Amino acid sequence: MKQVSHYKLVLLVGLLAFTSCQKEFLERRPSDRPANELFFANETELLLALNGAYEGLYWQNSRVPYPVWFDSSTDIGFNRGDYAGMFTVQGGQFSTETEVFYTIWASLYQRIARCNNIISNMHKAKDVVGEDVYMAVEAQAKFLRAFFYHYLINLYGDVPFVTTMLSISESKVERTPKATIAEQLYADLDLAAQYLPETWTGDNIGRITKGAALSLKARIALLQGDYRIAAQAAKDVIDSDVYELHTDFESLFLLGGRKSKESILHIPFLRGVTTSGIPQYFGLRATQGWSVAVPRQTIVDFFQCIDGKHIDESSSYDPVQPYDNRDPRLKASILTPGQWFGDYRFENHPDSSTTLRKQGDNVVRVNNQEVTHAYATFTGYIWKKYLDPVELPAFTTQSEVDFMFIRFAEVLLTYAEAKIELNEIDATVIDAINRVRGRKSVEMPLVTEMDKASLTKLVRYERTAELAVEGHRLFDIRRWGYAEHIMKGNVLGRKTRAFYDHYPVPTIDAYGQSHYANEAEFFNVIAVSAFDPGKHYLWPIPQKDRDLNEKLGQNPNY
Repeated sequence: MKQVSHYKLVLLVGLLAFTSCQKEFLERRPSDRPANELFFANETELLLALNGAYEGLYWQNSRVPYPVWFDSSTDIGFNRGDYAGMFTVQGGQFSTETEVFYTIWASLYQRIARCNNIISNMHKAKDVVGEDVYMAVEAQAKFLRAFFYHYLINLYGDVPFVTTMLSISESKVERTPKATIAEQLYADLDLAAQYLPETWTGDNIGRITKGAALSLKARIALLQGDYRIAAQAAKDVIDSDVYELHTDFESLFLLGGRKSKESILHIPFLRGVTTSGIPQYFGLRATQGWSVAVPRQTIVDFFQCIDGKHIDESSSYDPVQPYDNRDPRLKASILTPGQWFGDYRFENHPDSSTTLRKQGDNVVRVNNQEVTHAYATFTGYIWKKYLDPVELPAFTTQSEVDFMFIRFAEVLLTYAEAKIELNEIDATVIDAINRVRGRKSVEMPLVTEMDKASLTKLVRYERTAELAVEGHRLFDIRRWGYAEHIMKGNVLGRKTRAFYDHYPVPTIDAYGQSHYANEAEFFNVIAVSAFDPGKHYLWPIPQKDRDLNEKLGQNPNY
């Protein structure tokens, strides 16, 4: 099946609309019938439609993938300016008419409709397309549909489950239970795994694989609490020996992470076609970023020390040098004061109006925008993932760093968590955790115990530390059932000037959250988070859609 390469895929998507219109004009198709009656007639048209469905993976707001924004609505991030509506979500001050809920709902259903259009109409080409091509197209379309549905059911719960093209008269559909939808998604992903290869070669590289189908199935099952299904699907990926952890954790999220065998599903970026805006919205002022979405003090405090203990109980922790002797993923994921980022030394002490910059063989002092600019990071930290100094500041608005939706570390942790929940703790569980925890560039203390309570806490630590700002946190804290314990209270910004040189040690609670005595005295309070457990475990069904479809109903207490 001759398809398109990793970067040719993006180019093809950009040309899709022009090619389709040009083909229709040249063939002078009749205008008295819907296009779908004549389209899907051959392999070329099937692949054009499939490429259009692939374009849906570029699901973004302000050229930042939506899953990345989701993390800034949780306890680990802060969103200045309400980009993508996440500041409103974090503050809990929203209603059924809040625009972000409609925007995401509509965009996901638009993408599902593209997939349904292929699945419903591809039979027209069945007699002229080889079976391997035909089934591979169906497999990819069903994977993409499952991918978009898995966000819908985990954001909104029960939703209309539409698998065919509907007429206007058929469009008022009731909601289907989330569990019922999940069962069908498992079946669709099983079909995808059956007909997709473990790896593509040549011009096929970049397409969805068997491993992607099984990994998505494992993720959906974990979120649904179907631990047996999650464990088996994840094990099938692990046993395939196709994927491996990237040796250098930090470079995985930079240009050097391209083509990594850790990536299972990603979207590529290419200047001149489509690029990422993450460096603009997440980056530091020195590289012309806006530091809109930034890490919170809670996630900085969350990372363990190198002895595997939290900062309130580790002898390795020095509050005067709070970022030293910590889990290496802290400095790999978050730019902390004192770190060099490319040619700049990142500093945010209120008296540091200048900072250091490398100029050739020299180091000079320059204006420190992280202190002098009014809209520098409000928390004093910057996310480092997906910020490559090589590109910045020249390409702050045009990054080519790929974004990973699914990677192998997630699969390993999914397997471990599912087996722990099943109380089937054995050497394979310990090995899965230790592969992530013992990655060469991380090398945190390995685990030997098999106590369920301890391992549950540890695997939750690993998911938080390993997958921060990759779009998992919102769903994790919901399914673990403790969002109300970590999503209420003050959002701490930089330390106040009067207490900047004071070094309080917080206490870390059972959920990994840090608590400071007199926190409002030591830190600037930049927002207040709220979470109502009676309703905020699900987003509301958008009122706009309920106005059009009275059968939708509403989630509890909205």
